[in-house]
Amino acid sequence: MPSQQTAPARARDARGAAGVGGIRGVRGIPGLAPGWRTWSSPLDLAIAGAIGLWAALEALLVPSTNPVAQLAFALAISAPLVVRRRYPALVMLVVAAALVAHAALAGADATFNPFPSLLVATFTVAERIAAWWLAALLGLVPIAAMLAAHALGYFGSPGIEAAGTVFLVFFVSATWAAGRVVRHRAVTLERTRESSDRLAADAVAGERTRIARELHDIVAHALSIVALQAGAAEQFLDKDLERSRRHLQLTRRTAQEALDEMRHLLDVLREDGVAYAPQPGVSGLRELVAETEAAGHPCRLDVDDRVQGIPDGVGLAVYRIVQESLTNVRKHAPRAEVSVRIARGDRALTVEVVNGPASGVGAEAGAAAVRGSGRGLPGMGERVRVYGGALDAGPTDAGGWRVRAELPLGSA
Repeated sequence: MPSQQTAPARARDARGAAGVGGIRGVRGIPGLAPGWRTWSSPLDLAIAGAIGLWAALEALLVPSTNPVAQLAFALAISAPLVVRRRYPALVMLVVAAALVAHAALAGADATFNPFPSLLVATFTVAERIAAWWLAALLGLVPIAAMLAAHALGYFGSPGIEAAGTVFLVFFVSATWAAGRVVRHRAVTLERTRESSDRLAADAVAGERTRIARELHDIVAHALSIVALQAGAAEQFLDKDLERSRRHLQLTRRTAQEALDEMRHLLDVLREDGVAYAPQPGVSGLRELVAETEAAGHPCRLDVDDRVQGIPDGVGLAVYRIVQESLTNVRKHAPRAEVSVRIARGDRALTVEVVNGPASGVGAEAGAAAVRGSGRGLPGMGERVRVYGGALDAGPTDAGGWRVRAELPLGSA
């Protein structure tokens, strides 16, 4: 059963050299999973069968003093080609050794020339072996084997002419170069595929981070309001029924809005039947302030008129920063006064949320039930860094807290 291969393993295969003896450690083209397809293929079977059939017919049809030896030689130079992809160096050495041995034993009684088998083996070692020096060394084997065979009287010739040697070197070199080109293209394609896979994985990771940040903003904001309003409703249940009902109504509305936002966000992940809704922006800040005031916080909103023309991405960042800041105020500073200021300069947009110290006991019960996740400030910082801005958050001299973010408009 083919096994999976990791990108680092494939990269090592692309750079690897041969192992002990230059045979067992030969690396294949990266990206090919080990299995029967790397041992053989229909093409390998066809090549080996065609060469074997041709050699066997010549052994049977051409008169010879020992047809059995000719058939054995036909099998020796064709059968190894079946596993040429798995053992390219070994197949080359076996075919060359069979030629030299047959030339020494049969001599002028030879019936056929195994040069096609040597060319197939040459192409294979150039294509399959990563180390160029080993592939080049094995590429010289067919030339040496043919010269040695003719020196031993193969086909009755005590040697090979100079023109024959030139043609021999030309065909072997061209075949080796063709195999090397095929390998280079395969390696390049594999590296391109790996690069694309890495880019896709980075994109997926970035999208997951963005979605997690959006979910955190939605859930943290909604649940903090739900917890605070539920606690307030519980406090006023026996004292002021109408006020308790208003807190419960706000709780229900907030929970429904959070469910709608999460549904839109998750619909995008499914990408089927998506009902796209506009992302919140600066225009939604008044609702955030109204929710905060309903939770018992005196709140003031100051928005520069020129802010309305900012890009949608920056508007979403402003909305989330203010949302998270107000959520933290409701969690940690019950009934504290809050000031929200959005100002637009020539080059940057300033977002500032300042709250005073906690006061009163109106919503302490709800606040005590809320615990932070620790992702609020890092999430705001990440949003600001996306636009090349800066975030500053810390306590004030009056005992409150201040969040100030600057978003450069040029990079938006």
